[in-house]
Amino acid sequence: MANNELVDFKPSIEVNPSPIVINNREQVEKAIDEVVAKYGQDFVVTADNITETKKMRTHINKIMKAVNDTRLATNREYKKPIAEFDAIMNGYKDRIKAIIDPLDEKITEVAEQERQARYKLVTDTIAEMAPNYGVSASDIEVRPAWLNKAATNSADTALTKSTIDEIAADMTQLKKDQDQRATDIETIKTYADQMDIEPAGWAALLNQGVSLTDIFKQINQAAAKRDQEVKEKADREAKHKEAQAAIDATHQVKQGGETIDTDTGEVVPQSITVKLTGTHKALGQVWAGAKQLGVKVELVKEEG
Repeated sequence: MANNELVDFKPSIEVNPSPIVINNREQVEKAIDEVVAKYGQDFVVTADNITETKKMRTHINKIMKAVNDTRLATNREYKKPIAEFDAIMNGYKDRIKAIIDPLDEKITEVAEQERQARYKLVTDTIAEMAPNYGVSASDIEVRPAWLNKAATNSADTALTKSTIDEIAADMTQLKKDQDQRATDIETIKTYADQMDIEPAGWAALLNQGVSLTDIFKQINQAAAKRDQEVKEKADREAKHKEAQAAIDATHQVKQGGETIDTDTGEVVPQSITVKLTGTHKALGQVWAGAKQLGVKVELVKEEG
């Protein structure tokens, strides 16, 4: 027999339980029947028989205790062989378990070493393949199945074709997703620019799983809100100017074509919009002349 060959065996046990015999069973049952018949629910307790009844109750309690004590004593005796048998078998089990636990630890250790070796084989293969697919090796998630024994050849020196095909499929999909994301980001930027909305931040919604359609809706909502705020601000300013003009008009009078502030006596400046056409030199002279006269000149739009 080889040194590492084990012998299969199973303990052969013979169990012949002996029956428990009550030698005076008929006598005991007859006595109990008589007691039960005499002192059952129909028995009447009166002041005349209470003393005798108490004595009989004490006697009946002794009978019940004797029955129960006999039962317990017999159970203990009957269980002794079982206890001895359990002690022997548990001793065998403990001796075997004492060698199984260290073996389990060693097997687990070797299995982990093999798993780490397969992990390195997988990551090295990914690093080698990644440039061919235009992706980063760090972006490829190692599947748990790739670390199983079935993912490598018998010597654990190379990945199986099916495993390599799975890695290639993941890289292909990753490249496709990255290209689509780059396209989506550019689309979002272009749309945001068209809506005169700052594009930064909108692309981040893609990471949250928000679709392009929903992102466009949110950009539209932001643009509409901005336009509404601009309109409301312009309306407020226009109303403020109107109100101020109305207030100013209450203490202004016209004299010789000029508007005089009756509170201060000063001439209120007027604003007119004109369009001047001429040479650059001539326009410059007009501009300078106007300033010399104390006229404030603002360039609204330069044409040509």
